[in-house]
Amino acid sequence: MTLTQEEIQKLQGTRLSETAPWESYNSELETKMSPELAAQVAEYSQKHYRDAPVSGEAQEVLAELEEGNRERAKEFQWLTPEEYSNQEERIGRVLHSSELITLLRKCGVTCFYRSHPHPDKAVLMVSVNGGPLQIGAWVQLGNCPELSLMNFDRYGTPLAEKRRGWRTVTMQLIMKGILSEEKADKIFGKPGDSRAFDRYKMTLHGWRNRGKG
Repeated sequence: MTLTQEEIQKLQGTRLSETAPWESYNSELETKMSPELAAQVAEYSQKHYRDAPVSGEAQEVLAELEEGNRERAKEFQWLTPEEYSNQEERIGRVLHSSELITLLRKCGVTCFYRSHPHPDKAVLMVSVNGGPLQIGAWVQLGNCPELSLMNFDRYGTPLAEKRRGWRTVTMQLIMKGILSEEKADKIFGKPGDSRAFDRYKMTLHGWRNRGKG
């Protein structure tokens, strides 16, 4: 997705705005679509987005996601607001959720979106080698920053992801053995060299060398 200079500026922080970042971020990340693009996105959603599951299934999906989130929370125990302060670097390359799933399919991942109990998210369902469906990760609907943005309380304690980055999704798929790191680098491009990518790289480095020594 190619953004205009004006759209890029809108994505690069809220430091010149009187509105607090947490109040304006969602609107800043949205881009205006032409009628033609809007029609294509609507058509795409009809083909690839499954209807919401029944109430019992929704609760089961939510419970499984929460269990996975508890495990991921261990990664966030040492997060600091300073590490996530450079919002411009973390926004990086913006991908729409429809483009994200298209690129995942180019990587050879069999996947589709299922409704998430939270309306601004979707559940990425995957099948490995024709096997049973499983939850790959949850995905932010609409435009996704490259790296996740976090919410912190007034004491600097991390609370939850303010907006999930698409590299968080690819990282989870890599660590679950659903997507190879080599294929992800080829289709999505290698992660950047700024400090904003340090945790992403260290997490995958640790995963690659798990059990060694």
